[in-house]
Amino acid sequence: MRQLRLLELIDTHRSLRAVGEVLNLTQPAVSQMLKDLEFAFGVTLVDRSVRGATLSPLGQVALQRARTGLAIFDNLAADLHADLPTVVRVGTNPAVMLELVPSALRQMNAHRANIRFRIEAGTVGNMMSRLLKGDLDCYVGRVDWTATPDQMAETLRYEPLTETGLVVACSTDHPLAGRSSVSAVELTQWPWALPSGDTNNRSSIETAFRNCGVTAPAPVVEVSADPTSLLRLAENIELLICLPKIVLETHAAEGKIVPLTTPDLDFLPIQTCFVSLRENESLQSLQMLREALLHVCTKIPS
Repeated sequence: MRQLRLLELIDTHRSLRAVGEVLNLTQPAVSQMLKDLEFAFGVTLVDRSVRGATLSPLGQVALQRARTGLAIFDNLAADLHADLPTVVRVGTNPAVMLELVPSALRQMNAHRANIRFRIEAGTVGNMMSRLLKGDLDCYVGRVDWTATPDQMAETLRYEPLTETGLVVACSTDHPLAGRSSVSAVELTQWPWALPSGDTNNRSSIETAFRNCGVTAPAPVVEVSADPTSLLRLAENIELLICLPKIVLETHAAEGKIVPLTTPDLDFLPIQTCFVSLRENESLQSLQMLREALLHVCTKIPS
């Protein structure tokens, strides 16, 4: 355990001497720990130079897997001492929490399954990062594989669930409501509320406008990873919004928001999936959740 934590300390301090001070060990003792670890793996994990010590590319991969394993171990130890039902740590996106995840928990009778669920909702990048670090047992939502290194992606199990798309919408009182179609150019002439710039939906929206030869609208309001807030803003202010179609088709819209027909804009589809670490895929609690998701996802409108 201490040798695995050694990689994280080296990555943080970039000096074997500094790591020794943290561990209350001499530098030669730290060097021997590192040699033992590299011998066990059969590869060079740390590049040494006059400027200090840095993790090699393989060392970075080993660190990511070590962090995952240590986080899983720490979570297991906490569960064993708590004398409580198994905890499943689920990461997701706010849009998925509107229907898919609650429906799956209802399908598996979560309140009777002797399983506790700890659910976090956030942006795609944040949730995937927490999954790879071992802070989450699984993730239900959109995946950005372009931001996931191939070596990291190989550590994951991926299960497609359902697919939806983005749609431009406004309140029923908006001047554009009821129009047979609206061009991309005309859309830019109205005020908008959009997802924040660090989200995949915002990137998809900007790309769709650029593909029409039009600069994407600058939003009056930005909202981070919360489509429900976009709905509320459009209900109360004359703002255009763009969000997953599935959100409009849930009770959250309450009939006050209508989609617009925008033939110019071609949004990439949004695929929702179940992702877990391969070392966790045999856990019964995760298998139950995955099966429940697969059962209900066909009933979710796309």
